[in-house]
Amino acid sequence: MLESIDTVSLVRNLSIYAVGVGLAAAGALGLAEAIELSSPIAAALFITGLVTVVAVHEYLGGPL
Repeated sequence: MLESIDTVSLVRNLSIYAVGVGLAAAGALGLAEAIELSSPIAAALFITGLVTVVAVHEYLGGPL
């Protein structure tokens, strides 16, 4: 299976996925008031992160 994986595609997908997860995590922490972030910004970060993760899964074939 590893022989059939395109390395550039794998790195791209994992990078985009990591950014999406980071945005969603920052947004969730902001919404939970664990970090100082205004609610609209935290909500926007959370939604953007979720949309990014879903886009990787739906349009780019998943992170791996």
